Amino acid sequence: MASASFRIGSIAAVAALTSSVSAQNFVTPDSYGWQRGDEATSYFEWDDFTSSSGPNAPDVAALPNPLPAGWADPTCTETTGGSFVTSTGNIYSFGGILEFEIVTPAEPIEGGTTTVLLQTKTQGREIDPATIECNGEAPVDTEELYRLFLGPDGIGGGSLVVTLWRFEVPATGTSVITFVADGESLSLDSVAVDSFSSAATNCLADVNGDGEVTPTDFSAWIGAYNTNAPGCDQNGDGACTPTDFSAWITNYNNGC
Repeated sequence: MASASFRIGSIAAVAALTSSVSAQNFVTPDSYGWQRGDEATSYFEWDDFTSSSGPNAPDVAALPNPLPAGWADPTCTETTGGSFVTSTGNIYSFGGILEFEIVTPAEPIEGGTTTVLLQTKTQGREIDPATIECNGEAPVDTEELYRLFLGPDGIGGGSLVVTLWRFEVPATGTSVITFVADGESLSLDSVAVDSFSSAATNCLADVNGDGEVTPTDFSAWIGAYNTNAPGCDQNGDGACTPTDFSAWITNYNNGC
């Protein structure tokens, strides 16, 4: 299992995201270069869960609708079987450490990349950032969007936290996201997953693969450097080193 450390992105990226947050609401993917409903995108959101152990279908939104033939059904499942659904539609456990699996389909593009934005709202204990993966890969960026202290850890305590996790994975068509609570008494309030698939690009400076060379690619390069992802190697030497930062600056100035 790959591991991930909690990383805060650039101040500019955080400001752009938090400016579009209204209290505890999730953000839209506009800051990442696409809108919900665009070609090669998908969007699924859960707010009121109905099953503690079986798969939950999205109840807030599901795009595209209907799903194209062959696409997997989007589901959110608590996999330990030790939880229950609260009166407010949260998945919760007093004493167990919960584990989750979220399956979402996306546009498959051979040789391409899918950007996956997972947003979670939890109460009580939080998600252990070292456990979260999408198709076996750790997030390239993590943004905490909102936090409200509820009280000391325990039943009714902890914090209400809204977090955005960004992944860059091969565009195979289905994303499987897994994560584990960092302790007992986590309550999963809501989840949203946005995805955008893009073809492979030969433009090295376009690290986030949105077809444009913009300052957001700097944040994407930082994420690639922190995770030793392919987009880090800007000078083509087969390694991910600080010298690739200077190479990215050159590639950025040259454009594509």
